[in-house]
Amino acid sequence: MGLLDSIRGGNGQDDEAERRRAEDVARVEGGSIPFAAERRLRELATGSTGFTSGLSVADFALCHEAGVRPVAHVMGSSVHQVGWQGYPWNSGWQSRGEAFELEGLSEAWNRARARALGRLAEEAALAGCHAVVDVTFDDRRHEFLGDEIEILVNGTAVVLDGAPPAAAGKPVLTDLSLPDFVLLRRAGYDPVGVVAATSVIYVIPGAATRRLTTALFSFAQPNQELADYTQGLYAAREQALMRANNEAWRSGATSVVGLSTARQVAVHEVDQNGKREDLIVTYHAIGTGIVQRGEHRRLEPGIQTTVRQGAARS
Repeated sequence: MGLLDSIRGGNGQDDEAERRRAEDVARVEGGSIPFAAERRLRELATGSTGFTSGLSVADFALCHEAGVRPVAHVMGSSVHQVGWQGYPWNSGWQSRGEAFELEGLSEAWNRARARALGRLAEEAALAGCHAVVDVTFDDRRHEFLGDEIEILVNGTAVVLDGAPPAAAGKPVLTDLSLPDFVLLRRAGYDPVGVVAATSVIYVIPGAATRRLTTALFSFAQPNQELADYTQGLYAAREQALMRANNEAWRSGATSVVGLSTARQVAVHEVDQNGKREDLIVTYHAIGTGIVQRGEHRRLEPGIQTTVRQGAARS
């Protein structure tokens, strides 16, 4: 350790590590990935090392027959700060319920997911791949209505034998499994990318619903639908699907396949002229946009499709 290093309280290695860390932070702030991840993926692109993938054994066995070569397991993530979000004020005793979108929360979900998908695509591009199959989503809210949203996406980057390089160097992302991806292409269609959207709706119950959900009045009531809450679920779904359809249209897709939905419902207690229970409905819609490449072709019966139970998240 030299004299100047001693005075500074560090050494050359510490300074170099700090410099690299600062560079990585700057890359992440710009929407990119850390340098170490880029270097590893460029090595995988050369084919000098073994591949990594999230494929099942059955899916991997299909690769050679289908002309698909897995190259790397790829990931994208984003932890997003949620800005200030106000909530509608209403006494709750109006005759009809009301539903409002919490635009700040909706935007946070959609921006975080877009950043994560962008990083996933960047990793696949660095590995020299044409597509990422079996894209899965995971999301976290560290606390209900907390300040952070975490989105994590994973997939397997693949090369298509004999195919030209990816258009504009951008691999296609799809949440379809490898068998479904192969079937789609053999049928004469191409995926153009993952389409995904979220809507967060705040539901204020009207007077009738509030009476039914207040203990003082609910004990002697017959079975009844809480129409305000039902309508709020529909409002969240329609807003999310509208955004997903618009995203598909902007990407050049003519249809969406493999659409899955997920919703999260939380109760928000409010004390305004008495207590009431408002709902916050978070609705996610995720699928793969496709476009017809040529004439529809009859599928070969030898390939088995994968049936998923439940909905993809985020």
